Amino acid sequence: MAPAPPVRVLHVCAVDFTVRQFIAPLCMELSRSGYDVQAACTPGPHWDELRTMGMRMIPLPLARSANPVRAMGAVWRLYKILRRERIDILHVHTPVASMIGRLAGKLAGVPLIVYTAHGFYFHDRMSRAKRLLHIGLERAFGLLTDAIFCVSSEDARLAKSLRLAPCGHVFHTGNGVDTERFSPAVYTAKRDALRAQFGLPTDGVVITIMGRLVREKGYREFFQAAQRLASDHANVHFMVVGDTVTSEHDDAKAMILEMAAAPELKDRVHFMGMRSDIPELLASSDIFTLPSYREGLPVSILEAMAMELPVVATAIRGCREEVVDGLTGFLVEPQDSVALGRALEFLVSDRVTAAKMGAKGRREVLQRFDERRIFARQLRIYRALSRKLAR
Repeated sequence: MAPAPPVRVLHVCAVDFTVRQFIAPLCMELSRSGYDVQAACTPGPHWDELRTMGMRMIPLPLARSANPVRAMGAVWRLYKILRRERIDILHVHTPVASMIGRLAGKLAGVPLIVYTAHGFYFHDRMSRAKRLLHIGLERAFGLLTDAIFCVSSEDARLAKSLRLAPCGHVFHTGNGVDTERFSPAVYTAKRDALRAQFGLPTDGVVITIMGRLVREKGYREFFQAAQRLASDHANVHFMVVGDTVTSEHDDAKAMILEMAAAPELKDRVHFMGMRSDIPELLASSDIFTLPSYREGLPVSILEAMAMELPVVATAIRGCREEVVDGLTGFLVEPQDSVALGRALEFLVSDRVTAAKMGAKGRREVLQRFDERRIFARQLRIYRALSRKLAR
């Protein structure tokens, strides 16, 4: 009797940055477990890197906009891919791509459609009308979905309470980090050399922020706090890891660069751009911050905690699931630069407590966010879903 063919899986998102940052590790794990896995998105600067990693990539131009003409064109292109590749499981990511993908998947007759919510677009500080609109969209497209994966447990509870998955299949999958790659012990002896390589002072305190250069990552508040910190502490430097991505609709980069050029911050801000050497950059840092307005379950915080950095983040969904306030760092209200600055200044001034918080943060990651646990959880769900294909 011939063996059953492998289950064919296609992951779909808008840009290759998302594949590189969030989807590729799961795709590689699925491939190692016997699934036939591909990913489709708009080609960009990470395309060749992904293919070198072993990812099988399909070009799929997707505009990150609500233009219905462009959206229907993308639906048609994806429909043809799904039919040609005979996909068994369509796994969609990010808001616009997930809507286009689920519609195309249903039209193409894909047996199973899975949606990963890397953080629902609606959030606590959104206007009521806008929040209800986005909840309505999630409910509508939930009718085309067989399972929803939520990286945040809070999002999973919300999805169930708001009935975003009429099928009832909502799974908390979590996010994880490679705790062997992100291990401070690997870099202890290299710290001074790394700082010299990155143009950082060997005797300064380095506060790092990492994320796309967009408003919702809290860069305005970060630089407002940085200006006050720099005035009071001559040894504090600020490292920015990230840039804008393809088809970004946010125009905040000019504002960010202008704020970084303030006299108080002269020669104190280090823009590193998009990087693949994140462990080395974090090993060169002392404190990590992510003052976002909206998140899913940010991997950047987990990476920083794995590297024993105390973290100052905002008390929003996702961040408050990772940072234990007062134990592994601090949580502050979104868009409050004064509270952000106070928390950062405490860690700058009390290096002993900061180090203790960092050590506790790594223990939290080892216990709750090791990527091996996360992969095992997602594989169990995939296997359960795959069994339904044979019925």
